[in-house]
Amino acid sequence: MARQENRNNQQIDPQRLCDAAEAALRAAVERVDAKTGEWTHPMALLGTPDQPTCLAEFTKIEIEQACEFLVRMGYLQPPRRAA
Repeated sequence: MARQENRNNQQIDPQRLCDAAEAALRAAVERVDAKTGEWTHPMALLGTPDQPTCLAEFTKIEIEQACEFLVRMGYLQPPRRAA
């Protein structure tokens, strides 16, 4: 099975990618906007005081790759660009 590569040419083990994707989904669901019902993109939560603990064991690169994977799978919307 081919390994996932990130932009820094580091390889992420497929199981680690799946674990990070699961954590990213959990984080998004934990931080649903009460007014709109929209999920907060996990990358927007990294390094904030509101960062869910489920993201703590993963690096920024792992969560970034997991989010890109989830976008490709249709489970997560791409992050919004600042206007």
